[in-house]
Amino acid sequence: MEPESNTAKLIVTAEGKPEFLVEVTDRITIGRSPNNELVLDDQKASRSHAEIRHLGGGRYRLSDLGSANGTWLNGRRVTVPKDLEDGDQILIGAVQLRFVAPKLAQSRDATVSTGTALFMRSELVVVLVADIRNYTGMSEALPNREFSRLIAEWFRESSDLIEKNGGVIDKFIGDAVMAYWVAASRSEPAKEVNAALDAAAALIARAAAFSDRVSSQFPGNTFRIGVGLNMGDAMLGNVGTGENQSFTIVGDSVNVAFRLESLTKEKGAQVVASRSVTDYASKTYHFRDLGQIEVKGRKEPVSVWALELGSDTIS
Repeated sequence: MEPESNTAKLIVTAEGKPEFLVEVTDRITIGRSPNNELVLDDQKASRSHAEIRHLGGGRYRLSDLGSANGTWLNGRRVTVPKDLEDGDQILIGAVQLRFVAPKLAQSRDATVSTGTALFMRSELVVVLVADIRNYTGMSEALPNREFSRLIAEWFRESSDLIEKNGGVIDKFIGDAVMAYWVAASRSEPAKEVNAALDAAAALIARAAAFSDRVSSQFPGNTFRIGVGLNMGDAMLGNVGTGENQSFTIVGDSVNVAFRLESLTKEKGAQVVASRSVTDYASKTYHFRDLGQIEVKGRKEPVSVWALELGSDTIS
C-alpha cells in the first residue's frame, strides 16, 4: 500500500486485523478513547496517547501526550516532539503506524538534488531558545510516568505559547526548544521583537506554574527554564542532502541565541537578551545590564541584558 497524495497518511497495522489507512489532517490525536481521530483498540495505549500536527510546508510533528507506556519512533522512545520523515515507523502498544509523507508536486526548477542546501535566503530574525534546567536531575527524582507526562505537557504548552505569539518552532534539541520570528521590516522589527519578548515572558510564567505543580507533588523538586533571545541575520531554507532535507534557520544569530540561553544560569537570570533585542523592546519591558560577553567565532563582544520579570533569578 503506497498512496500518492498531497496529504500525509498513516498505514496502521495491528495483529489479527486488516491493514488500513488514515489521513493526517492539520492535527490528529491517537489513543484508546473514542474522542481521538485515530482510536486504538490496545490496552497498552493510553486514552490520550499521542498526536501528529501539520506545521505547514510538508512538515509533520509527532508528540507523546504523557502516555504511560510511551510512543516509540524508529525504535526510540519519544521524549520531545519529533519531526516525521517519509517511512518513519511509530509504535504505540502493539500497533504499528507507518508515516507516509505527502507527495508534493515539484516544479522543474525545484527538483530534489544532492546538494547540501536548497532555496536558502537571508532574513532578519529574532531567535528564541528555551531550555529546561536540571532535566537529568528531574528524570532521576520523579517517577518515569509522571516525568514523561510533565515533559510532554511542557513541550506541547510551550509550543502553543510560542505559536500564539507568532513564532515558528524550528526544532527541539534535547530538552530545549528553538523558535524564530521573521522581521517583516528590516528597518523596524519592533513588532517581532516584542512578540518574542511576550513569548519569553509567557514561557517563564508557565514554567512557574509547572514548578508549583512539581513541588506540591514531589517536595524538594522544582521546574525551571532559561531563555535566550537574539536578533540578527540568518539563512532560512532546506538543509541536508537528496531527499533527507529539512527546513531550518542557520547562522551566527542562532549560535548567539544558544549562548545567551546558557548564560541565564551563569548570570542568575531567567531571560537573557542581546542589545539588538533591547533596542527595539517596548518600554513596558525592563532590563538589567549584564555587560559584554565573548562569543566563540565572533570578533566583537555581545552586549547582554537580563529581562526583569518579577522574580528575576533562576537556580
